[in-house]
Amino acid sequence: FYNDNTEYIVFSSMDSYAEASATTRTRTRSTYIERHGDESTVNSPDMLFGAWVDELVVEYSPDAAPVNLSVTLKPLVYKYVIVYEFSKGIEHVRLARGAIAGMAQSVYLQDGRTGSEKATVLFDESTIDTAGSRIVAQVSTFGVPDYPDKYYPAKAPGGVTGIFGLNLEVKLPDGSIKTFEFDISGQMADQPRGGVIVVSGLEINDGDFATPGGGFDVGVDGWGEYEDIELPL
Repeated sequence: FYNDNTEYIVFSSMDSYAEASATTRTRTRSTYIERHGDESTVNSPDMLFGAWVDELVVEYSPDAAPVNLSVTLKPLVYKYVIVYEFSKGIEHVRLARGAIAGMAQSVYLQDGRTGSEKATVLFDESTIDTAGSRIVAQVSTFGVPDYPDKYYPAKAPGGVTGIFGLNLEVKLPDGSIKTFEFDISGQMADQPRGGVIVVSGLEINDGDFATPGGGFDVGVDGWGEYEDIELPL
């Protein structure tokens, strides 16, 4: 059982209960530098819930009454709240977006385990909290790769291994983009299925972008001779 009212989820191998899985659609971003070049870049998945019934025995009879089946749908997609804390210059941020690398590319519907292949999840929505000197984003993912426990514990046996990266791109007043990169592997160790990621010490200096009157001389030299153009009325 699963919900199929999704926009970005792609279901695969649905003819096999053991291999039936969900992935999310691939996408690209021209400004994103692939620091995890072996990973696909994908959309953040929609919310997805699922349940699996191991066995159901129903006695066939022409007079049989409908059988009520009770199932509990469990989450297969998890949210991370990502907090970027600025120590300087957040007032210069006009737009913000980012990416989280090292995440699971797929989840199996039968038991909620994630596949071993990794993907970088790109996200565009964030809140710029100038008063609080921070940018906050909520990102949906399938969680960490190769996490096979069926009963959804809060912590993976032996901890989570692997390299996880966090990216932030901010648009500055002159239209340029400043990029920040972080290693969040330590914070992901105890948060395989959602949690809170905090990075701090971000700075934007006045020299990071051009300001009006900053020494750029506008002129028309070299444009050639004037030419009169008659416009029909």
